[in-house]
Amino acid sequence: MEKLISYDIDKDIINFFTTKEYDLSTALKKLNIKNYFCLNQIHSNIVHIADENYQDKKDGDAFITKIPNYALVIRTADCIPMVIYDKKQKIIGAIHSGWKGTLNSIIEKTINSMIDNFSSNPKALYLYLYPSIKKCHFEIGKDVYDQFAQKLANIKEYAIKKNEKYYLDLPQIVIDDAIKTGVLKEHIFNNNVCTYCHNDIFYSYRYNHTDKRNYLIVMIKG
Repeated sequence: MEKLISYDIDKDIINFFTTKEYDLSTALKKLNIKNYFCLNQIHSNIVHIADENYQDKKDGDAFITKIPNYALVIRTADCIPMVIYDKKQKIIGAIHSGWKGTLNSIIEKTINSMIDNFSSNPKALYLYLYPSIKKCHFEIGKDVYDQFAQKLANIKEYAIKKNEKYYLDLPQIVIDDAIKTGVLKEHIFNNNVCTYCHNDIFYSYRYNHTDKRNYLIVMIKG
């Protein structure tokens, strides 16, 4: 597997998801990125606009920018890292969606923020999901299952019960939320790599409670 995972999004978009072989500074140096924004990720559904007035490391879990040569950086170790891209207007968003962010529809909030702030057309948006924990290993308690059951009338399409334990398909919930908000199914790209299954390559909190993180880096080239 490549040391840096990327999609062919657009000739003007740099995007990489790091493996264990890269910390943030090493990855940024390799990509020749000098300016970047981060978030103080708090497992919320808070979305920021990263413009000229953005104060770095705000509390939140998604941000959107149209500024070239400033990367957006997301940290994960099982949660879903995502890029959303308005191809028509050259606007990018980076999203960290754990179970709380997914439960509270962070992808919908991000799309709606792009609509409200940039007049984005959902049908012109492209969504990219990078490696995260998958249904095979994402075990949840009955309390979390019940919260998702309140959100999803069809919860059994996303969760299975095996040996008295529940396993949830977070990426599919995110994808269906995006489609419900107007993103076209054919504009959604899901990397099916599980961080837990491939814990030799990616950091996985569920595997060994590591405090280290993988990094999603995305930037509009100037």
